[in-house]
Amino acid sequence: ELAARGRLLRLVPADARAAARRELLRVAVSYARTGPAAPTPVATPHDDRTTVDQVLDRLRHAAAEGDLDAADGAAAWLEARLDGDALATRLTDLVIPSLAGAAHGSILLNQLRTTAPGDQPRPSGLRAIARELARQPTWTLSWHRRRRPRPTAATGGARPADELIEVLRAPESPGDPGSSFIYPMMHLTESSGLAAAALTDLVDDVPLAEAGPALLRVASWSMLQDDPGAAPYGWTHCLTIPQAVLGLADRAGDQADAVALAATHTLGFRALLGRVRLDPTEQPQADIGDDPLAALDGTPAEAAAGAWQLAGSGRPDRMAALVAALSARAATHADAHLVKYTVACLDAAATDPAAAPLHLSAAASLGAWWAQLDTTP
Repeated sequence: ELAARGRLLRLVPADARAAARRELLRVAVSYARTGPAAPTPVATPHDDRTTVDQVLDRLRHAAAEGDLDAADGAAAWLEARLDGDALATRLTDLVIPSLAGAAHGSILLNQLRTTAPGDQPRPSGLRAIARELARQPTWTLSWHRRRRPRPTAATGGARPADELIEVLRAPESPGDPGSSFIYPMMHLTESSGLAAAALTDLVDDVPLAEAGPALLRVASWSMLQDDPGAAPYGWTHCLTIPQAVLGLADRAGDQADAVALAATHTLGFRALLGRVRLDPTEQPQADIGDDPLAALDGTPAEAAAGAWQLAGSGRPDRMAALVAALSARAATHADAHLVKYTVACLDAAATDPAAAPLHLSAAASLGAWWAQLDTTP
């Protein structure tokens, strides 16, 4: 959250920057008040000849064996010596399959990867993630390792991303996970056989460059079209977690594994929270008058329609005004998920310009959802 707020701060208009900074301070103070910090870990045994690879091995073993303190010590050593980009590169294969810490390790690494070095929080937060990896070493997705990847040449060529989208528009629910938390939902998506049955062929046949935008578009369609009750947490995570895994894919040992993991999260949210069949052709519709920017302060439907019009106008000034408004609303709001989701939508729009109206409309819709809640007696 701090990394995301730091990124938004550069986009917030001057008149909202003080309020955005106050939110940064509130997060830090609130976190400190929750209780004492974990004690500084016992120093990882090392000398001048200790290498990063050696400490990475210690972290992997500690996480697998459930040794929280050893994992913490290794993480502290690493984050004192590596910047965010290097941490993301070295830890991707360890972190992206894990559901520990609500699968947020991938979000942290991706934020560190995309945050300018001068804006990166210090320490990075890796210690907390390392302890969670060790706390729940068995909370991982693994079905993708049991599949038999097929060379593209053997399949007659790559398959279009439309096939992946079709699978995710309205997948059948695998049952009741018993909770809306990340682990039970994704564990059921895998243990039921749904992930393997729905995704095995596609994750090897749809190229990363097409699979990534497709998964993120599905997430934003979900925010705009599906159950609004899942908006603040379900549909935000449907975008932020897959996007983080995809952002780390070029650092993974196998990019198809990263696609499989990202798609598993998208599939799980769609299967367990979805109530409608997504329509890729649908655009937000609402009577917003002549001022689409003012519509951002209306209902979620009005905000989405206004953002769609601004983002699709082809006018840089209107796009800049939209980005500033979305950034200010998120950066001055207390909810961490609104902050992370807004950053994720801005990133998705930047990497998939053709879908910029979609992603920015989704961010506007969530901001309006929170505004309605904030004003409800």
